[in-house]
Amino acid sequence: MDLIPWMEQWDMLPEPGGAVVCAVSGGRDSMCLLHYLWTLSLQRDFRVAAAHLNHGMRPTAQRDEELVRRFCQARDIPFYVGYEKVYDRAREWDLGVEETGRRLRYDFLSATADAIGASRIATAHHLGDQAETVLLNLLRGAGAEGLGGIPPVRGRLVRPLLSTPRSEIEAYVAENGIATVEDETNTDLSYARNRLRLVIWPELEKINGAAAENVARAAAIVRRESVYLDELASSYLPAEGTVVGCNALLNAPEVLRPRMLRLLIDRLDCGKKDFGRVHLASLERLARTGGTLDLPAGVSASCCRGVLALRRAAEDVPGEIVLKKNCPVLWGDWEICLCDGGADTLNLRRGGALTVRPWRSGDRLTLPGSRGARSLKRLFADAGVDPARRDRTPVLCVDGEAAAAYGIGADRKYLAENDRDCFGIKWKKIKGEDGENDA
Repeated sequence: MDLIPWMEQWDMLPEPGGAVVCAVSGGRDSMCLLHYLWTLSLQRDFRVAAAHLNHGMRPTAQRDEELVRRFCQARDIPFYVGYEKVYDRAREWDLGVEETGRRLRYDFLSATADAIGASRIATAHHLGDQAETVLLNLLRGAGAEGLGGIPPVRGRLVRPLLSTPRSEIEAYVAENGIATVEDETNTDLSYARNRLRLVIWPELEKINGAAAENVARAAAIVRRESVYLDELASSYLPAEGTVVGCNALLNAPEVLRPRMLRLLIDRLDCGKKDFGRVHLASLERLARTGGTLDLPAGVSASCCRGVLALRRAAEDVPGEIVLKKNCPVLWGDWEICLCDGGADTLNLRRGGALTVRPWRSGDRLTLPGSRGARSLKRLFADAGVDPARRDRTPVLCVDGEAAAAYGIGADRKYLAENDRDCFGIKWKKIKGEDGENDA
């Protein structure tokens, strides 16, 4: 097995004296890659380290970790282990278990590479993985990005085995007597990839013995064309950020609009695998109609005044803070102070605990002169408050109930009748939309 031509073609080799982190599960493919890189490092004068993330998702997880540890100890390979509770994180991030595990794994690999100064992170995806990925993406109706399969290189992430068939990996492992473990779930036919690999793929190879190589070659063609189209779509977007003018989006060629939206989502780093064609279509529709939209992975979108904005729903949204007299607090981009009432303050009746927080869906205010209570959401809309700014607009509460919102007004039942014997609220925005101080 000679990986050097492929690695040189894609610039996967570290510089002399450099380092590469190898992702190692303990399975056949990753143990093969670790052994190959270790052997090559002795010839090419670079360092190799092994990184293993213990997800704790199987009873045999500790067995896998110990096998890799022993392998590394016998060869003086630095070994780094991370521990994560994937199911807990999946609930916390509101992501699928598979996507959560993927993000945790790559976060761990990136952190390990940073810690040791590695210029490359190597994973053990091989030719069979590539072909299976492309076919599964085709079955679910993926576009060009999915049909392009797994890229050989993405940043410092490299895949030295991506052009290598399973048979060569198996032969290398046997020839070098490399100990491996087998993931018990690999034979579970309830998983689509296992069923494809164990049942369907052998039938495809009866039709064409080079099926995997041919699928991988087709994927490479699609990937090159997709890169070009991404560059073209990017030219219609601002150089950075996740905001785009609706006219810029809707006047772009129709075929590029989903790519433009996907590129914006990519900038949020929020697990793009949870986003499908239906979400991109909904975003394009939002750009035509205006309003707000909740998306996977805690992302929200808003369209107001001809601008479409994407952001993480919880991004930069402050929590609830208790107000104490004459103790100014910082809440997001605001400085808020509870003081004695006066002519230059918002004056509220005394009584009850005062807090400031973001708005909630059940918040209602009865403004002076109105016929009754109205939802704060409707009041924001009537006042022209951009949906993207509402979570960062302070809402003053008395005993947890909304009493006032900046730019909207105060509920009449909480308003003081005069500026004596009352609480005064001073709120000052310390950063404008352009990041400059307003004060």
